[in-house]
Amino acid sequence: MSDAYSPSYEVATNPAQILPGPIGPGLVFRGETVHWADDPLGEARQWLDHGLAQRPFGPAPNLALVLGLGLGWHLKIIRERFPNIRLAVYEPDQALVSVYVERRVTGFNAEIITDWAVWEAFVAREMVHKEGPWPLVVTVPAYHKLWPEASAKFNAHLTAELTRRQVIEKTKAATDSAFLDNLIDNIKLCSTLPDVLLIKGRLAPRPAFIVGAGPSLDQNGPLLKDAAERGVIICAAAALKPLLNLGVSPQVIMVLESSDTSAYLKLTSEESQVLGQKAILAGAAGSHPNHFQVPGYYQSLYHLNSGQAQILSQGLFLPQGGNAGTAAFALAYIWGLKPLILVGQDQAYQGQWLHAAHTPDNVLEIDPGQTIIVPGVYGTTAQTNTSLLASLNWYAEAGQTVKRQTPQVRLINSSAAGASIKGFEEIPLNAILATLPQQPPLNLISLLEGAPKPPIKELKADIRQISGILSSIRQLAGRQLPKALQEMTTLARASAFLGQLLAPAQKAQNRAETLRELTRAEGLVLKMLARL
Repeated sequence: MSDAYSPSYEVATNPAQILPGPIGPGLVFRGETVHWADDPLGEARQWLDHGLAQRPFGPAPNLALVLGLGLGWHLKIIRERFPNIRLAVYEPDQALVSVYVERRVTGFNAEIITDWAVWEAFVAREMVHKEGPWPLVVTVPAYHKLWPEASAKFNAHLTAELTRRQVIEKTKAATDSAFLDNLIDNIKLCSTLPDVLLIKGRLAPRPAFIVGAGPSLDQNGPLLKDAAERGVIICAAAALKPLLNLGVSPQVIMVLESSDTSAYLKLTSEESQVLGQKAILAGAAGSHPNHFQVPGYYQSLYHLNSGQAQILSQGLFLPQGGNAGTAAFALAYIWGLKPLILVGQDQAYQGQWLHAAHTPDNVLEIDPGQTIIVPGVYGTTAQTNTSLLASLNWYAEAGQTVKRQTPQVRLINSSAAGASIKGFEEIPLNAILATLPQQPPLNLISLLEGAPKPPIKELKADIRQISGILSSIRQLAGRQLPKALQEMTTLARASAFLGQLLAPAQKAQNRAETLRELTRAEGLVLKMLARL
């Protein structure tokens, strides 16, 4: 590729001027200066400094998310500052891709993405779902004027995804240890209660009504009275009492809280009559043990991560967005139900209300300074918060996955109000119900009673083996910490469950902390054995 400079350069009908400078070329595109010819490197350093100032304090970034290619001066500066960083660039104009390829000042390749859907998927995969330092975000200022809509979308999307990552990290920090401690207390249940995921492929296709506790449930919830004759009602635990108050009996109730919310699940005699005898209470294996002691339900469980599912079940785990509503959606999809219909999944405030009536945390107060305006259903707008925004983005991403894997599955948002969810059709619930025929009741409990359970003898043998591995790693760490850390990395790749147990030790800051975390992990496993 030639680095010779010429006074001007034309790409199709989009004028791009290459301007000679003392250290290299500048660029003017459509009349806007992208790089000043006088000092493009100094200018690019300012962009980098601005991007670094926006990052939280922490380890050096290993990923840079960049708006705009230009000629690559800013990419050159980023790579000089962080030699091993991965560069990913969203370029909204194909013409500038051609300019960059022909006239770039970099001697390396960056990942160039021009399709917005591909960029969204890339950011979710690399920034939200992978652990690592926070990414560096750099934008070319001229792009704000050249492509204002693309620039606004780029910034809004990254803000939302950064928020989602913050929510995930805070949730994990607050609950991971509690989930593991709860799992120890619940370990024997894993060999006695059915795993709801193991009836995958055994259900005839029928609609799923996935019910959340959003305030709009008060508006269209009564329509669900006849929905059980047309499909399966799966609700978040927070939506249970609002549904029962409306005379609606869900078939499956999802619980995943690590704290004790069992008091809310206790039923009055009137509520028991509405619910009937066939309701399934599905609890995460790491949720609080008291959830599995509440009478009046058919008890079952599921696993929230691949590590637990690998050891304690058949390897199937439930991906979710940190709340029972998203868990209900994932369960319905894994079961093969279709279409997937959201009800009461507002992910937004209604006035000052955040939940439907009769929920355990019915919030009246909001701080306008902490809320975010987003597109609402049926062309409206809605007011949400950072936590619900993370859930919104989870649904949008999950919807993309569903469409990619099973494009024939319709995704419908029939919530009466609230935020719009990208990728979901918006159809009123009464209109959807009118199109669905009545069907014979589905005996989910019969299917669950036939699901396999892990033999306790094999389960004990697996956990003893894990205990032995942890003991060996702890001893090695006391002698040769670098070698022990290498071995932990290898083990975590080979076993998701070991990876979960070893994660705190891998993040430790010194030998003493590493040994302390390894001792704790070994103690947890020994407690599991004692309870089996």
